[in-house]
Amino acid sequence: MRSIRAVVLALLLAAPVSVQAAPPPIKNAGPHALTAMAQAPRRGVVLVALRPGSSLATLSSRSSDRRGAMLAATLERLRLVQVEPLSRGITRVPRPEYFSLRSDAPDFDPYAAAAELRALPEVLAALPDLRLNLHLVPNDPLLASQWHLGTSAAAVRARPGWDLQTGSPGVAIGILDTGVDVGHPDLAAKIWQNSGEIPGNSLDDDGNGYVDDVRGWDFGNDDNDPSPEPVYDAATGIDVGWHGTFVAGLAAAATNNATGIAGVAWGCRVMPLKVADATGDLPLSAVTAAVLYAIDNGASVLNMSLGSADPAAEAFFQPLMTAAFNAGVVTVASAGNDGTDGRNFPGACDSVLAVGATNSSNNRASFSNWGDWVDLAAPGESIWSSIARNYVYDDFSQIFFEVLWYWDSVNPYMFNDGTSFSAPIVAGAAALVRSHFPSLGPLQVARQLVLTGDVRLYDNPIGRRLNIQAALATPLDVAPLLTAPSLTFAPPTPNPATDAVRFTLTLPAAMRTRIEIIDAQGRLVNVVIDREVSAGTSSETWDGRDRAGRRVAAGLYLAVLRAGGEQAVRRIAVVR
Repeated sequence: MRSIRAVVLALLLAAPVSVQAAPPPIKNAGPHALTAMAQAPRRGVVLVALRPGSSLATLSSRSSDRRGAMLAATLERLRLVQVEPLSRGITRVPRPEYFSLRSDAPDFDPYAAAAELRALPEVLAALPDLRLNLHLVPNDPLLASQWHLGTSAAAVRARPGWDLQTGSPGVAIGILDTGVDVGHPDLAAKIWQNSGEIPGNSLDDDGNGYVDDVRGWDFGNDDNDPSPEPVYDAATGIDVGWHGTFVAGLAAAATNNATGIAGVAWGCRVMPLKVADATGDLPLSAVTAAVLYAIDNGASVLNMSLGSADPAAEAFFQPLMTAAFNAGVVTVASAGNDGTDGRNFPGACDSVLAVGATNSSNNRASFSNWGDWVDLAAPGESIWSSIARNYVYDDFSQIFFEVLWYWDSVNPYMFNDGTSFSAPIVAGAAALVRSHFPSLGPLQVARQLVLTGDVRLYDNPIGRRLNIQAALATPLDVAPLLTAPSLTFAPPTPNPATDAVRFTLTLPAAMRTRIEIIDAQGRLVNVVIDREVSAGTSSETWDGRDRAGRRVAAGLYLAVLRAGGEQAVRRIAVVR
């Protein structure tokens, strides 16, 4: 988890998708895939985050405040004549203020304007109104079941986890996406209800700035109906408006109801936060407003299966994610589907859980982004979930659904792939942990999920793989991760190794200590030590053999140190 630093929450800005006939995106997939392509930001618009205490009331050039006058002069020079706040009502915690600024200048350059605004002392961040895209990689699915919820070596052990916790209705999971079909047979009973709002009276009863927001909000079109509408991929013409309903089903579909699928946190609620607009865009301004709404209206967990690799996005998203963290929201984001170590923001921001994808073979899905910024892995290949049925799909899209994703054209369920669908599995797990351990803050929830995950040696780092049963059964020491680590585990020597390997560790106090050797398939090879170890620095040796005394084969192995509620992992290359 980013070297056990402040745990993570995530939003990702990616790009549209295109069908390709050339190599499949996953190892057991068919020939089609959706891949990312860049999109231009919305014309004439730039978004700004002002430092707490600053105000756009300084638009008047007559302001006596010098810094305010500088801001006003800059806005006037850039012809930013329209100002719209991206949050409404009363904020729950101190945080930056976010605004959308629109220019009427025909030659307006949003990147240049953002750079000029960032130079002002009041401006914490500025960015063009980027268009977001969904992190999905559909293909020809092979499995007709929810394998990811089971107890196989590749699954997340949700079923035994449900013996401990199925989720509290007081825990709401915000689904920031293309919208949620609020009448879906597996979701209708799971939709969050704003108890402070009286339906249909055209009043803002709870004073949160949104009228009749009984079941969330449509930030793309600025209305109170968060139901999906068609979202056509510009490259393929395929309608992907079902995406948010698919994500919601994975996180919290009704379960044990003799209908459709099972959701991870099936006792929790879904807060629909639609960010797609009528043109099919997912603008950054809508995403920002939706995050602020989730903060102010009691979301416990926020799932964001979308993102951007634009490096300028980090400075914009970090204060937004920090605000969510400070408000007690666990934020979860997909890592992206480029199959590289490229960072997505704000998935790669501090205090965001970035999620990579695995497959039923217990390997990293080939499309999944990776790197030390990815905190946790979860199944994301051949995943079955719910799709929207509140509108009729066009014939062209239906052909793709039926041929590639095994939709039967009647029941609102099909298969799909992508880190988009790994993230809500983790978000559902976070909701179960919040329900089971209600005193835990967002950092501690993230720690609980990451440190109880299964250690697995993937081809590239995507963190541990989620283990829901362990996360619920094993309450950890929840000391803050912001403090310095209390133990150290030095790199093994020699490495690569042909025979014995030496480990050096430093403990702050005497404690029970265990060092395991794990192979590339995640299997236990040997236990180096499992005993009380004195405080201070000591060394242990692995003789390069398994538990039966046989020399291990050449390959990559993990040495896993567990002591005092903490864990550390080192890689070992064995050569023969």
